[in-house]
Amino acid sequence: MTRLFHDRISLAASQKKSSAILALDAPFGVADPLRLAEQMVSAVHENICAIKINFHLLLPLSGSEVAQVNRLAHSYGLQSIADIKLNDIENTNNVAVDHLAGSMGFDAVIANPFIGQAGLTSLVGKARSKGAGVIALVYMSNPGAAEGFGLAVALKKRRRLYRVFLERASRADADGIIVGATRPRIIKELVNEGQDMNIYSPGIGAQGGDLERAVRNGSDYLIIGRSIMDAKDPARAAREIKDRILKVGRSK
Repeated sequence: MTRLFHDRISLAASQKKSSAILALDAPFGVADPLRLAEQMVSAVHENICAIKINFHLLLPLSGSEVAQVNRLAHSYGLQSIADIKLNDIENTNNVAVDHLAGSMGFDAVIANPFIGQAGLTSLVGKARSKGAGVIALVYMSNPGAAEGFGLAVALKKRRRLYRVFLERASRADADGIIVGATRPRIIKELVNEGQDMNIYSPGIGAQGGDLERAVRNGSDYLIIGRSIMDAKDPARAAREIKDRILKVGRSK
């Protein structure tokens, strides 16, 4: 029986003894993004459990080149996540998943629950049929995220938008949720309430998120880009991040 994505990434994290995910955000204007991506994955694979690819690579590379990066990641026992925040009509989302989980070889996609309950549920079903998972975007890590995800909305009752998105993700049986490490109070709030979806937290380092606080508050996976990508020695930076995560885990 094929494992679901949340089981596969849990296995990868156990084998690597790391819950760090590398965001392969190639700097603007880099001469050879494919070579950079492959060098980076090869350098840090022992200290991460997955890679995340967004438009930094999806735009400059061809589909076959993206697949090449994903095959390399898989050869090291890593999972691969497509970060394009799917947010369109059902047909468009289905076509996107066909390409992302099919020829490109992604293991999971990130989706925006703004598409509504039916749309998100349908997307999870489509992804599962392709052997892929869906991670729902509940609260971004960027400074202006509160202007959207923190809005008070009036549906059945007045709630913050991120609460609505959390509920949609849970009902759709998503494989996990995104909550920025820059929102430690919200991470802790959701964990204390007993929600059982894995929490993926971007925003460590360059955006101001604190690794130790995110882990203590309940983040399951930390998505880290520039702190590794921009380091003089990416392998060492990734190893130090892994060690910090393990240290917090032992102190819990």
